[in-house]
Amino acid sequence: MILQIAKWEINLTELYFDFLLKLAIKRAKRDAKIFNKKYLVIAFAGRPRVYQKSELKDLIKRRVFFKKGVTVERLEKMAYYVTT
Repeated sequence: MILQIAKWEINLTELYFDFLLKLAIKRAKRDAKIFNKKYLVIAFAGRPRVYQKSELKDLIKRRVFFKKGVTVERLEKMAYYVTT
């Protein structure tokens, strides 16, 4: 949805996605600090989600969301944010 106010065009879906992305990054940082684990922020179904690296390995192993050939390293490259 795009709003036009005066001469500016505002894309509400981009603003909402950016807002959710900021929240997801904050959550990933907080959880990484508390649990001392590696977290990734990846977009699934159009929304940024926070996943623990070991959870992703398990999902890949069981082929829940991913096809054959997907690796955690590839997901790290595609991720919006990776904690250290």
